[in-house]
Amino acid sequence: MPSKYVLQADFLTARPLSEVLGRENGFGLLRLLLAISVILAHANPLGMGTSDLGADWSHGQTGLGAVAVAGFFVLSGLLITRSGMRLSTARFLWSRAIRILPGLWACLLLTAFVLAPAVARHEHLLDGFWSHPQGPWEYVRANWSTGVNQWSISGLLAHNPHASSFNGSIWSLAYEALCYVVVAALAATGLLRRARWAVLGTVAVLYGYTVHLALDYPQLRAPGYAPTGLPDWRLPLLGTINMDMLIPLGLLFGLGAVAELYKTHIRMNGIAALVAFGILVGAVRFGGYLVIGIPALAYLLLWIAAFTPRPLTRIGSKVDLSYGVYIYAFPIQQTLTLWHVPVHGYAVYTGASVALSILAAFFSWYVVEKPALKLKNIGSSRTHRRPPVPHQPAGATVSAPRAAFEKSPRTEATRPEAADRW
Repeated sequence: MPSKYVLQADFLTARPLSEVLGRENGFGLLRLLLAISVILAHANPLGMGTSDLGADWSHGQTGLGAVAVAGFFVLSGLLITRSGMRLSTARFLWSRAIRILPGLWACLLLTAFVLAPAVARHEHLLDGFWSHPQGPWEYVRANWSTGVNQWSISGLLAHNPHASSFNGSIWSLAYEALCYVVVAALAATGLLRRARWAVLGTVAVLYGYTVHLALDYPQLRAPGYAPTGLPDWRLPLLGTINMDMLIPLGLLFGLGAVAELYKTHIRMNGIAALVAFGILVGAVRFGGYLVIGIPALAYLLLWIAAFTPRPLTRIGSKVDLSYGVYIYAFPIQQTLTLWHVPVHGYAVYTGASVALSILAAFFSWYVVEKPALKLKNIGSSRTHRRPPVPHQPAGATVSAPRAAFEKSPRTEATRPEAADRW
């Protein structure tokens, strides 16, 4: 067990991200906590008919759910960029598709053909349920490719506080998929490896534009998805991409990507993490979330991932429930609301929501996601690119300190397993 002096040194010493963020990290724990945070945040609008948890406290800048989604995009930016640099373009896109789509398809099918009929029976709306122009078949067809083109099913849930929508959480998947496409394009053109400054420059432009948007608000209290006035994009498969959402999400994903590309230059320090936490809380409360809060959030998440205590790094390493929790929680919460569970209070409602979402996530992982991941390397004996080994003179050996560093589980940051979890 590390002595308190070693822990103090880890906390106070500034070390490169490439050194401290290894194979044993807190990504699995963070993703699960972020997914559960979305449930806690959604409990207010879905069950209580009030604003998102934290929205009033932040003066409308953001809420717990939006911060959790922001965290997902930061972590995804780092891991997906790492995967894009390691895999061929075709293999990268296949890996992303096999990770996201099977779980989504199962969720859509269960929602449309198990949950929705039960809701229709409860609401006495079975007549015309199957023939409705926005019926269950159309719901699956409209949403199968991550782009959400239909929220409701056969006019159900019309009297819920958040009326008609069966799964509002899956809106973010299209933006995530668009980021994957961008990473694939950058990798295919060689920019990801040979011109990482282009990624840094793009993130700088997005950040500058975000600051420009925030300057129009008193005390920089711009909402997390500040109106840009830019027209929406209509993309094949991904559907409608709203620029108000794409710009901040692209910035967040880009911050994670830059962290991966410049990981040898970014220093992680416990004092800096405490400062980042203070900046984040202060920005959310008093103003400047878009300007200083988002960068602080990105740094804080990466520090937590790097220095998560080792027993907790096992969470999500073998069984990753975060995706399942995220995609199943919303329909579960909507159904619990229909059955009047919120009348028993916030704690009972959120407790039931979390418990049932975790059960659904176990089903999703073991029945759908994990079996699908076995197809990741189908048709290829080479699962990933390996960087060329530098030529060494005959008889050359690696120094003992360097060999110890390379074998340390905390420093195996280039191992492929970490990039393929989500």
